Amino acid sequence: MIPAFGPSGVLPPFVGHSPADRAQTCPYNASMTEIVQRFASSAERVAILNVLLDYRAALAAVGIQQGFQWLDGSFVEDCETMRGRAPGDIDVVTFAYRPVAIRNNQDWTQFALQNTNLFDPIQTMADFRCDAYYIDLLKPPHITVADTAYFNGLFSHHRDTAQWKGMLVVTLQSDDLAARQLL
Repeated sequence: MIPAFGPSGVLPPFVGHSPADRAQTCPYNASMTEIVQRFASSAERVAILNVLLDYRAALAAVGIQQGFQWLDGSFVEDCETMRGRAPGDIDVVTFAYRPVAIRNNQDWTQFALQNTNLFDPIQTMADFRCDAYYIDLLKPPHITVADTAYFNGLFSHHRDTAQWKGMLVVTLQSDDLAARQLL
């Protein structure tokens, strides 16, 4: 479920009267088709959705298929109304397991260096218009928790106003082919 924008043009951090119900709080679960149906409202947004799907396909092609992504930034805001412009990119944090064949740290380091277009935010922005970050779910739990807290704090607040806002979560095993057909 993707809730309606609040009065300030962002997804609310929770719906209803209390954030006590986890199903009613962000990040809001969504499929790729739901995201396309909701946000493919302009040529600029369609272009971003196409390259987001390309990024997700590139991750899958190298074996990163088990996990989920947080989606955020101006793309999941009503920036056309609030800022008078279309979004330029989408913010993505991928939480995923390494490919099965690449479990030891040395191999993982080499793999990441060979695939900088998927793991370096500068490259993902250039190649996919995704301000993308990767959280390796095989890291020690205390580091994963620290990374999660950092990105949640960063992405759950509007950059300019520090207003609390919501974000979306989509599994890596979603309905990407159907979403691509909708575009």
